[in-house]
Amino acid sequence: MKINSNITAYTTNNAYLQNEKRLSVSSERLSSGFKINRAGDNPANYAIGARMRAQIEALDKVKTNATTGMSVVETAESAVAELQSMIIRMSELAIKAANGTMSTSDRVIVQEEVDQLKQEITRISETAEFNGMNLLNGDFENKGYCRNVLHAGVENYSDETQGGVYDMVFSYTKGYMLDNYSVTGEVYDVFGTAFPEVSDVTYASGNYTVTVSAEQPDGRLISETYTVPEGNIENGRAQVKSNNGYDLVLNFTVKYDYQVTDSATDRSALGIKKTTDLFGPAGSYSVNTYTVGDIDHVTVTSKNGAEVTFEIDREKIKKENGLTENAEGKLTFMDPFTMEITGKGAMRLQVGPDEGEVLSLSIPEMSLTKLRIEDLDVTTMRGATLGIDKLKGALEYVNSARSKLGAYDNRLENTISFVNASAETMTSSYSRIRDTDMAEEMTEYTNLQVLTQAGMAMLAQANEFPQQALQLLQ
Repeated sequence: MKINSNITAYTTNNAYLQNEKRLSVSSERLSSGFKINRAGDNPANYAIGARMRAQIEALDKVKTNATTGMSVVETAESAVAELQSMIIRMSELAIKAANGTMSTSDRVIVQEEVDQLKQEITRISETAEFNGMNLLNGDFENKGYCRNVLHAGVENYSDETQGGVYDMVFSYTKGYMLDNYSVTGEVYDVFGTAFPEVSDVTYASGNYTVTVSAEQPDGRLISETYTVPEGNIENGRAQVKSNNGYDLVLNFTVKYDYQVTDSATDRSALGIKKTTDLFGPAGSYSVNTYTVGDIDHVTVTSKNGAEVTFEIDREKIKKENGLTENAEGKLTFMDPFTMEITGKGAMRLQVGPDEGEVLSLSIPEMSLTKLRIEDLDVTTMRGATLGIDKLKGALEYVNSARSKLGAYDNRLENTISFVNASAETMTSSYSRIRDTDMAEEMTEYTNLQVLTQAGMAMLAQANEFPQQALQLLQ
């Protein structure tokens, strides 16, 4: 029996301290709700849980981003919907003005409403905004440009278009817009009571040969053929004489049919690709041209989803390069146009927690120029007739833009659904790693309470042992 070293008390005190520490940890878990409160509790699971928590917080912000993106799309679409309504109204007015029962003064009155609608389209396209950012002025449209040729560039392109630098060779042949030909002047003296239509146009050696026909109420077909030198055409009009001597004015529109081909020079070593790298082999894409003034809007649509519209100022390029058309109206721009599809410009929405998980919102410009109705004039029958076709194209442009915005809206809804599902799964996993099982922990806490109280009682008993040594000294 020893009085200097109470081994029993030491042993009891160690057990008591261990139980007290475990009781403190259990109490912390119950009060915090986490079974891992510091890295030392479980280093591996703490690191895993920290990553999961960061992921959950990121998903919450992603949901906010996607929801805000939907607001942007819906704001833009509501503005485009108004433009759509106004274009439909202008189309009604153009059809009305194209009727032969309308007088010149009637068409002037119709034009006044058309002008007001054009001004409102401009106002909406310049002022529709979200958070101070203009949505319809082209700021958030996919960007591209021509590196080596002035007066040519990339107007816009589809989201599926692969970014990069491409060499393209453009050529064109003069074509004819048969739908919009009309004849003015003393037409009824020449063609009777029926209004004539152009039935055929050919071009050779600088001359247009135009055949104009009108079917009479009795079934007879009256036709006239006119030869018009290209130099006699000014602003789409040429004055001619009919076979019976009447002066007539022929109105017709020349269009240019473009072809897009590969450059003969391989510059792939410089990172410059060919046309076929973007659109696929010849025959897998179509080329359509729409001309406003001297600007040709050349749209190439490929089966692989790529669609690019190029702007080409044909006359300025011809003048600066000294190029001339041949007798058939054929011209090939000798130097390849080096076009860069940047893949930038669209509004980028961060719709994922990691780098690169973005959705690009390309919102088309809605100006009168892009709608190609800035020169819409229905004060004449010809202008009204041409306006019908222009407004048809404008409506197709707006419909395409609105459809695109609707697709973005649906995609963002799917993104939000995916984010919600991911956050739910991630939160469940995080809970299994870090959250306290309250029932299990309460059982442990109660057990430790008993052990702590027992340890305290036994420590008191152990401290009584040295006093028993006094019995030996009596």
